[in-house]
Amino acid sequence: MANYRDSTRCAETLRSLLTQAARPDLVAISLVDQVYASEASCVDAYCKLVGDAICRQAPLRRQVSMDAAEATGPTAARYVAEAAIDSRVDTFALGIDSHLVFVHHWDVRLKDEWDAVQNPFAILTTYPKSTDHATRVMGRLLHAIGVYSMSIMCYARIETDDEDAMVQYSAPHQDWSLLSPSSPRLIAQFAGGFNFGPAAHAVWVRNDPYTPYLFHGEEYSMAARLFTHGYDLYAPRVDIVYHWYEHRHVIWERDWDTRYFVQQASKRRVRAMLGLPITTFEDVDRTELSRFGLGQERTMDQFIAFSGIDPLAEFIKGETRQFDNCKLLTRVPTLSETTKHRAST
Repeated sequence: MANYRDSTRCAETLRSLLTQAARPDLVAISLVDQVYASEASCVDAYCKLVGDAICRQAPLRRQVSMDAAEATGPTAARYVAEAAIDSRVDTFALGIDSHLVFVHHWDVRLKDEWDAVQNPFAILTTYPKSTDHATRVMGRLLHAIGVYSMSIMCYARIETDDEDAMVQYSAPHQDWSLLSPSSPRLIAQFAGGFNFGPAAHAVWVRNDPYTPYLFHGEEYSMAARLFTHGYDLYAPRVDIVYHWYEHRHVIWERDWDTRYFVQQASKRRVRAMLGLPITTFEDVDRTELSRFGLGQERTMDQFIAFSGIDPLAEFIKGETRQFDNCKLLTRVPTLSETTKHRAST
């Protein structure tokens, strides 16, 4: 988890995560704090919230603190947080935002959801519903009377009219049903603020730290990388967390006249990694470009077809549903699966 000047909500998130878990003893936390010297860290705020005795018991495997003035956005912070994951001892990895509310026994529910997919390369991910009280109460009431709602990420748009534009995901579609879904639903989009899967995915397909100030586009590129590395994304059937959608501090509040140009270079790095055209390669950071690139199990062309998104399309002002991929999707076999099938026939 990465915290950017959001320590009050971050502390509440830690408390919710630990108090609502059925087995908090199995949880290990990696936290990156990005705050100014005059501001409390997430851990300090958590200790103040729960008291020193409980705070000392928090299963913090790694805590990194950095000056918010030096923060470069979500990808670098998440990369630092991922360094604590050890696939030799960790079975799963959960990536989250610092402003979430967890449901009761979220860990059991999440594992049940993952098991229901019956795919060892499954990653559960979605944009969570709001923490709004009415939303949470209504969800429980509807579930009690046999009405189910899944948040399906399936809408997207081209974010800007510049030639190095990124793909931006839109608010999820709410899929209503009178029947309980038999399993989580296959999707083509990835949420950076809530994703759960085998620990290996967060070790081998890590966030790219060489994309400073990148925001829109980091999720699309991660979806493409995971897909081409052989992973599959699914929307959970049930709500695991709720999200505080409210005003908060962001990295573009300061020095954006210079940071904007750095962000543009980051966008070009991502496009180059995806094999998309860019306006210039001169300012692109090429450090470990292949390490944070596409996999070999599926192709980028397959991902474009599967996702229903044309990354080269024109920007359409005011259109948040430029791309609609809300239909039921069919899983694309990996190269390893295809090769194995051919060898057995």
